[in-house]
Amino acid sequence: MPEAKSEQTAIRDSDQMPPWREVFLYFLMLGFINVGGPVAQITMMYNHMVERRHWLSEDRFVKIMAFCHMLPGPEALQLAIYVGYLKRKLLGGMLAGLTFIIPGAVVMIVLSWLYVAYGSLPKVNNVLYVLKPAVLGIIAAGILKLGRASIRNFFLAALLIVAFVGMRFAGFNFLLILLLAGLINLLIAEGWPTISRTRATLPTMIGALIVWPFVDSRWFQMAWLFFKTGLFSFGGAYASIVFLERGAVQQHHWLTSSQLLDGVALSVATPGPFMLFTTFTGFLAGGLRGAIIATFFVFLPSFVFVLSGAPYIELVQHNRWIQAFLAGASAAVVGLIIRRFA
Repeated sequence: MPEAKSEQTAIRDSDQMPPWREVFLYFLMLGFINVGGPVAQITMMYNHMVERRHWLSEDRFVKIMAFCHMLPGPEALQLAIYVGYLKRKLLGGMLAGLTFIIPGAVVMIVLSWLYVAYGSLPKVNNVLYVLKPAVLGIIAAGILKLGRASIRNFFLAALLIVAFVGMRFAGFNFLLILLLAGLINLLIAEGWPTISRTRATLPTMIGALIVWPFVDSRWFQMAWLFFKTGLFSFGGAYASIVFLERGAVQQHHWLTSSQLLDGVALSVATPGPFMLFTTFTGFLAGGLRGAIIATFFVFLPSFVFVLSGAPYIELVQHNRWIQAFLAGASAAVVGLIIRRFA
């Protein structure tokens, strides 16, 4: 019965959304305008999907967000993939993610070419100066809205505060905080769970990771480095900077630390996932081909994780224990977002 109930809920969530064309045109538009990093991007999605269009309820949105925050890679991209999955399953998730990435990736490739051609960072300071107050205002309003949706009792409010303090002052690992917050709320709300196994079918990822194009070991090294970066960057784009500093700068010497920071600055000023500075790194390491390899492999794990995990989350969305865990994790997520903003 839980399987039938979950299918009914998935159909209902899909029916709440407009036609698929409107959904993916929205993500394409977002791919051009979502400047400001992951917090601002998630806030834009919340404003559109929950408040203006009512595609998702507040509770549904924050629980999907909590799931995405537990995965390595860019949370905003993963949120887009998940919403696309709700609309058109595997194909929908892939289309939503691609429309979210491609505009910013194209812009980043053009800026990378200009950077290489002229040997300096394009002047984006004036643009950043104008955008910063607006972005900060959007983020502040979004934190208040997400907090209101996530905090439904005093205990969840306490978890939010503890998560913020743990990150801000104690330096705890953010993934550990999310797991502990979810487990603590689970124990308080439901006691020790005896969760039975839920049968689900993983979507078959027809995966030909393209025919082996890496005759030159340099391309293989690039693919492996960016794949590792996407696979292990818990904490989002900020963690991935460390991987590229060690691999692209210190080990392979494809660019300097100063150039990597220039790429990070460019990614702040351009639309798309903040991790698009990996596209910049790939371009400096191997031109257009390097940029494409970097972009493909760094975002590949996000698609695999979300499209593999979403069916399970859909199946257990009425399970009290799982929902109690996600409620605690959602409260902690807001605390971590406040920490980033602070």
